[in-house]
Amino acid sequence: MESRIPLPTDNIYKFYALFGLLLAVFSAGAVIYVNQSTNNLVYDVSVEYQLLKHIPETVRTISEEARLQVLESKINIANNNKWFYLTSLGAILAIGILMIWYGFKVWHTVIQPLQDEITRLNIKKLKQEVGEEEAT
Repeated sequence: MESRIPLPTDNIYKFYALFGLLLAVFSAGAVIYVNQSTNNLVYDVSVEYQLLKHIPETVRTISEEARLQVLESKINIANNNKWFYLTSLGAILAIGILMIWYGFKVWHTVIQPLQDEITRLNIKKLKQEVGEEEAT
């Protein structure tokens, strides 16, 4: 099975740039997903948590008190997880942006001018060869 997407395997800097782009797109999408899923969890739990919280402590049953503590823990854990995931994804995004910048910079300033010069010299050589053959 052949891949229909041509991958640039001729230059490591192209790979750096495109892999960095992949990391940046992945982390941006993951940030949106983490934020959405955490918000959904907190919204689902908040209604029941607020209802239980407004019941006076003297009237609450043991099961209601336990449920209140579990819901409070769930909210705290969700917020801590959200912070950890967003920090991790921020680091991945930063690495991706650095890879994009470095890969495209070196590719554009070092590699591409060399390839352009090689192409120009090949064209000049071919023109000379064709000119010699036409002269004979």
